[in-house]
Amino acid sequence: MTSPSEPQQPGGFPPAPPAPSSAQPPRPPAPAAPPAPPYPVPSHPAPGYPAAGYHAAPPAPGYPGPGYPAVARAVPPRGLLPWVLGFLIVIPFPFVGGIASGIAMAVSGGASRRAGGVARENARAALNWGLTYLLISTSLIVMHFVVLFLLTAESPATGFFPIGIPVTIYVAISLLHLVLVIIGTIRSSSGAVMRVPFAIPFVRA
Repeated sequence: MTSPSEPQQPGGFPPAPPAPSSAQPPRPPAPAAPPAPPYPVPSHPAPGYPAAGYHAAPPAPGYPGPGYPAVARAVPPRGLLPWVLGFLIVIPFPFVGGIASGIAMAVSGGASRRAGGVARENARAALNWGLTYLLISTSLIVMHFVVLFLLTAESPATGFFPIGIPVTIYVAISLLHLVLVIIGTIRSSSGAVMRVPFAIPFVRA
């Protein structure tokens, strides 16, 4: 209804009543959802890659890279075999081991000289000493039988000397030979050069 003080226009509508004081104010509009990414987001982190200009260090010599089987490094020739064959002197037969040892060292030393380097020097030393020992031991064996025949031709021998002198020298030379073979085997196996200064130089460098 209009107040008595306000004039009422003919044909007009009455004004709307005022809103009650208990009515709530209008809510603000909800925020818009973020736009969807143009590509799917990965569920796990991407693997790391080395930076530009970085190169992995190559594997050390003798150690293969990942995924490759291990390969043994080739050992250069050292002239070891001629000295090892010198151990044939321990064959348990009188005089046979010494002769076989000298022959084996001389033959193997001549074949191993073709390798060159340390192997050539060790093989040459083994060849020279093998021939020296073979010559001395063979001479002592022959001398023993010659002395034995000369001293026992008329009457039997009554003692070890003088018949046993060549045998005694042979045993001493054989012990020296065994010591040289041990030293030569150790030195050549470690890559060092073995020298026998008192050997007859049948083969020179």
